[in-house]
Amino acid sequence: MEHSVYKKFIRYFLLAACLLLLFAAAIVVVFDPFYHYHGPVFGLKAVVTKSEYQCIGTIRNFEYDSVLCGSSTAENYNNSWFDEAFGGKTVKAIKSSATAADLHYYLEEAFVARQIRHVFYSLDLFSLDGDPETNFVNDSMPLYLFDRNILNDIKYLWNKDVLFEDVPYLLAMNLTGGYDEGSSYNWWQYKTFSEEEALSHYERSSEIAPVCSAEDYQPRVDGNLDLIEGLVCAHPETEFTFLLPPYSLLWWDSVNRSGQRNEYFYARRQILERLSAHENVKIYDFQGEEDIVLHLDHYMDPVHFSVDINRFMVEEAKKEDSIYRVTQDNREEKLQNLEELVRYILLQEIDRYFPAPDDQDSGC
Repeated sequence: MEHSVYKKFIRYFLLAACLLLLFAAAIVVVFDPFYHYHGPVFGLKAVVTKSEYQCIGTIRNFEYDSVLCGSSTAENYNNSWFDEAFGGKTVKAIKSSATAADLHYYLEEAFVARQIRHVFYSLDLFSLDGDPETNFVNDSMPLYLFDRNILNDIKYLWNKDVLFEDVPYLLAMNLTGGYDEGSSYNWWQYKTFSEEEALSHYERSSEIAPVCSAEDYQPRVDGNLDLIEGLVCAHPETEFTFLLPPYSLLWWDSVNRSGQRNEYFYARRQILERLSAHENVKIYDFQGEEDIVLHLDHYMDPVHFSVDINRFMVEEAKKEDSIYRVTQDNREEKLQNLEELVRYILLQEIDRYFPAPDDQDSGC
């Protein structure tokens, strides 16, 4: 009798455990905070704050016709700004410190999933410095969200962080009523933008490295630009708007001291020359805007600028006659203007923050 009770207890225990596991998995599948199986349900807003975990799901499962892609310099755009300025429905394809190869992966997934009317591409010069052959979907990423292998979804379905953190966070952001869907992956509201803050995040090298050899960087730059141009050519029905974000004077000082100044001048020239030749491409260049680049109060570090700059770039990109639009007629002027601005930074402006000894070579 005692043995029978024990067996019955074990059966009920196992049944309860299975039901509990099924219930936990059902919660994850229904609310799906990483949007691995579907878009938002029950009229809930899409709460997207973890790009490595949510970007691929939003690209595969959301309804949209426009894509905004880029690195952390693009995270503070609000999707609704693009929707209002250009029409359509925009989702973000974002990766911090993204290379062109990273974004190429996301855009290829988007073109498979949807008919893409417009691509807004925040094109960082340093994104052309990565390996064009590298696929960022590797062991450092949550592969169970990328590989379409249902067998390893166990890492998602029975993930305590997903169940006890991500699902409750999704519901809390909806219940409070203040969450803005267009602010996906935004971080600006938690940061300080000021000269003091920007300088505090700049560790200046004490030496100026030799200038990088063109033989070292040109194959990488050209290979990455091949990826971007390949998408432009493969999708002539899609309009591509490239936004070249402005980096602060500190960034230009850093790349000069690292020996990469000529590499990024070369990257700029290739971007403007190669991409502007396509009818379905518009380029807006903000890198030579002195009122931004020379004023550190716009920045939190050498690269990252305030949300006001993001908004400004969208406002200019919707103008057909914007002075920031790159054309065949003004392309060379814009290239020369930026190079002159950088020389001014290195020869004069940087001395306001780091006075140079009389015998120190600026690298120019």
